[in-house]
Amino acid sequence: MAKPRSKGPFVKAGRRALHRRYEAAAEAGDTEAMIFLATLQAGDDPAASRAWFRRAAEAGDVHAMYVVGLYLEPHAPDASQMWIERAADGGHVDAIIKLGVQAQQAGDRARATKLYEEAAEAGSAPAMFNLGLLFEKTDRAQAHRWYEKAAAEGDLEAMFNLGRLIEAADPEGARELWERAAEGGQPDAKERLKAS
Repeated sequence: MAKPRSKGPFVKAGRRALHRRYEAAAEAGDTEAMIFLATLQAGDDPAASRAWFRRAAEAGDVHAMYVVGLYLEPHAPDASQMWIERAADGGHVDAIIKLGVQAQQAGDRARATKLYEEAAEAGSAPAMFNLGLLFEKTDRAQAHRWYEKAAAEGDLEAMFNLGRLIEAADPEGARELWERAAEGGQPDAKERLKAS
């Protein structure tokens, strides 16, 4: 029986044609095409990837602004900060959280709270978790509220911390939270369950 003809050359030709279409769209100003090319080239050509992200950021894409801010952080902190702030101003949730972390590390609790709340209102479980951490030592009711919200969104760390908060008053509820967190792979919850 004869061997079927290989589809390899056709697949490669199709990929090259698709790549050319994305390049044409990116050159025409399509930021989604720029981000696609940046992502596609990240492993093989990091410099080209960064260039496409930079072009998308300069064209106004907030996700690209955040990525540019992250890759500039180690060697150009001022430029990094500018891009992260622009991304946050554009509503990029991860950029907002990053600014909140920076504010918290600088001791500006009020600014950190405001930024985390902004990200939490957009549905960010990490921001909700950060608010829980921020309030844990000063306002346990607030910490409970934010951990509960983050846990409802599936945040495993929030489940563990909420279990710690309620353990004395509701040991069964705490255990249920730790079991859910442990099932998701949270190591502290696994250890807590072994110890109990």
